[in-house]
Amino acid sequence: MSRKVGVWIVGACGSVATCAVTGAEALKAGVIPTSGLVTELSDFKDLDLLRFDEMIFGGHEIRKVDWVAAAEEFARDNGVISPQILEAVRPALQRHSKNLRPGVTLNSGKGVASIAPDAAERALTLRGMVDQIKKDLAEFKANHSLDQLIVVHLTSAEPHFVPPREFHYVESFLALLEADRRDLFPASVLYALAAVESGAPYVNFTTCIGSSFPAMDELARRHGVPHVGRDGKTGETLMKTTLAPMFVARNLKVMSWEGYNMLGNRDGKVLDAPDANQAKCKDKDNCLRDILGDDETHSRVRIDYVPSLGDWKTAWDFIHFTGFLGTKMILQFIWQGCDSALASPLVLDLIRMADFAHRSNESGNLRHLACFFKAPYEAEEHGFFRQNEALLEYVAAHRKARVGARV
Repeated sequence: MSRKVGVWIVGACGSVATCAVTGAEALKAGVIPTSGLVTELSDFKDLDLLRFDEMIFGGHEIRKVDWVAAAEEFARDNGVISPQILEAVRPALQRHSKNLRPGVTLNSGKGVASIAPDAAERALTLRGMVDQIKKDLAEFKANHSLDQLIVVHLTSAEPHFVPPREFHYVESFLALLEADRRDLFPASVLYALAAVESGAPYVNFTTCIGSSFPAMDELARRHGVPHVGRDGKTGETLMKTTLAPMFVARNLKVMSWEGYNMLGNRDGKVLDAPDANQAKCKDKDNCLRDILGDDETHSRVRIDYVPSLGDWKTAWDFIHFTGFLGTKMILQFIWQGCDSALASPLVLDLIRMADFAHRSNESGNLRHLACFFKAPYEAEEHGFFRQNEALLEYVAAHRKARVGARV
């Protein structure tokens, strides 16, 4: 039976979001293949996942732009969305653009402030901001008679945020909110809370904290809502978490691992601000150090804004290691990819898996989706293949249960 599921994107007209919405509509129209989509692999075929033609898009955006203009800009600057694709999806992008609403940027950092100087939240309390977001979600759901709503966080990076002790407990966390402690609440936390209180699964693909702390996890369980995040793993870090276990398995000591990234899109501009840059680099470095487990390893990540590159992110990694007889050796690799074209199919995968988990009456943190993230909440493993095995085991268990139910 067909369903209508709303996908509400925070940071709706950013590059990743625009590619995701354009891609979903292009898949509906049959003008692109399913390459890049994990959930289109044969392992997932019996799960009865959400179809792309069942998705309706809306979202919060802090700039005065719509999805048609954003897709045209991305096509012009990066050459990824072809004229044929754009014309095939233009009517759908126009329809979805009617569902856009102004977003909030509280404590989102100087980079975000530079592209949205007139924040909508200035006259509202913290609770007022959450309630306004919930109102937008409720109106979207009612206007389209949606069966379900999923919130996806795709904004630019916030400054690194360490949750205070009160964020470990629901009561103290909510007390801070009601006391209007604006200094302690990044916008991503407000969006996560609004999603959870609205009964909507929440996916955080950014470095922002979102739902990644104990009080929000407990609130999600109380509301029967699944959540997952954070910081999508798409390029250089995907390579790192694939290669690093190899060095450990072969007992090759990594002395130094230098990673240098260049990025020219709007996210790159935001990351040019030191506070946002620190948060992103921390996620990329921590997962490597966790896998290697060697305090003597020198590792460092650097991200520089290079405007001419646009969305074509380039990363160079230099790995200095020792083997038998103390022999020093070097591995280097260069990764160049369209950042949003790598990320957007994973976003669609996560939408489908979050919806599936919710229909399966699962709530709280979805640990089996850790392979999609650099810094997954409550991560027990950062090596990509072990993370991916956990996902496939989850899928196999559900496939087996469905087959058993049909017998």
